[in-house]
Amino acid sequence: MRNGDIIILIVVLGITSYAMRAGGYVLAHFIRDDGNFARLLRLAPGNLFVAFVSAGCLGGGRAMLIGGGVALATMAITTREWAAVGAGFLAAMIASSVGI
Repeated sequence: MRNGDIIILIVVLGITSYAMRAGGYVLAHFIRDDGNFARLLRLAPGNLFVAFVSAGCLGGGRAMLIGGGVALATMAITTREWAAVGAGFLAAMIASSVGI
């Protein structure tokens, strides 16, 4: 790709991203605050996060499953995100290094 093509691509992606965000704000103006769709939108971020994390753990093999399990257990015990992330990474690293 030439530099001009790359710049055009970046500009088009920026315009598209802005249009999607602005369109979302316009559509959100018409959604009732007490409807089922509003409730779905409030619950969606957590559900999406769980879906992405579980897909990553399942795709990463046993070491990732062990790391995810340790992170989940650490979070349940300590309620500290930094401790859960550190314990999960450490468990996945150890499991991977010993060949699990």
